[in-house]
Amino acid sequence: MGRGPHVKLLHAEELARLAGVHKSTVLLAIRRGELNASRTVGRSVRIHPEDAVRYLQARGCAIPPELRSPGLHVHVVSEDPEVPRWLAKVAPAGVEVHAGDPYHLLIQVGAEGPPLVVVDLDLASMNPVQVVRALRASPGLGDTRVVAIGAQNDLFWAARSAGAAASVRRDDPEGLKTVLRQLLADAA
Repeated sequence: MGRGPHVKLLHAEELARLAGVHKSTVLLAIRRGELNASRTVGRSVRIHPEDAVRYLQARGCAIPPELRSPGLHVHVVSEDPEVPRWLAKVAPAGVEVHAGDPYHLLIQVGAEGPPLVVVDLDLASMNPVQVVRALRASPGLGDTRVVAIGAQNDLFWAARSAGAAASVRRDDPEGLKTVLRQLLADAA
């Protein structure tokens, strides 16, 4: 979700409705510097969707579909349910993490062509390096970037030579956060 001129900015009233608070609560957050906003010539407040998403997430509110960016999805090919939960914690604001059965998820990846796919190198039901190779060889996924994650460095070189844009250890959340930000920014 870029900050270009085509992005629809929210009014304070709209964000207040989404957050379940009064408009004055949103305006107070802006005055305190807790929420970024711009002002129109007539002094009305306008809030960028990325800032609105961060505000809603900080309050524990659901993110409505109209604020979700269709291009900011990370698909996680893993059999371990902890991997997508961990990725959701380190992903930039507004990024949705999709996970599920690896076979079905790969079909979804082929159909959608997401900007980023994370492949767990600790897959047991399929060869993770072959998964990376197949994703990179798929003609419909030319713009999709692949990140390999694993508990150990054993397969990192193989995943990189198969086409992974990056490889990160599971115990390096800051490294993964940096890689995700960079690759998603490149895809935007």
